[in-house]
Amino acid sequence: MGVSVRFCSILGWLGMAWVMSACAENPSHLNTAYLDRYADPNPVPTSVLECHGFSCSETSRATLNRDAWRRVAAVFVPRAKDAQTERRQIAHGVALIQLLVGQQTGTAVHQWTHRDKDILPNLNDPTQLDCIDEAVNTWTYLTLMERSGLFHFHRVAKLSYAGSPIDPRNTAVLQEIGGQYFAMDPSLVDVGVPPPIVPLESWIAHWPPDLPASEAGVRLSMDAPK
Repeated sequence: MGVSVRFCSILGWLGMAWVMSACAENPSHLNTAYLDRYADPNPVPTSVLECHGFSCSETSRATLNRDAWRRVAAVFVPRAKDAQTERRQIAHGVALIQLLVGQQTGTAVHQWTHRDKDILPNLNDPTQLDCIDEAVNTWTYLTLMERSGLFHFHRVAKLSYAGSPIDPRNTAVLQEIGGQYFAMDPSLVDVGVPPPIVPLESWIAHWPPDLPASEAGVRLSMDAPK
């Protein structure tokens, strides 16, 4: 625990080495390796697959009923007038779904493994999420929102990676329609905190990435009006 290392994770090293080899000529490192292995390709609110326990070693199903999904849709009201505003809405939507799902699966708890923008070993705690869990889950939550017609300026892209096989990190990715890619990485914050959205090239280039000064890191309250 005293050693601050990115742990995303030992079980993912070989898979990440394959991804890096396969994507050597892909400057954005976009790939579907972990999505193909772990994600439900057709998620629906009534059956949401969540990865947890590090490297998707465990999965659980949650249900977002009509009232829960109305709460998610309400995040996008009023409709954003530009892409930057919509990205803020998307970040809040992801954090809300994290909490709604995590209340059912046991992961809506403090991520004690997320420390100083690194992820520490989880000591077999199934409530904890590494960057593989976070990337796959975030892709799922983004896909649910996109397919519900809540996005007007963005589309969900493939996952991206950076680092090395022994020091990897992974992220979900949004693309502004016809434009720039953005990393959405909840491993930078605690569960239920709207994750920062940063240009993907910045996320890939160095760690930790430069975060917007406006990122307050405040956890959403589940006691908000429904």
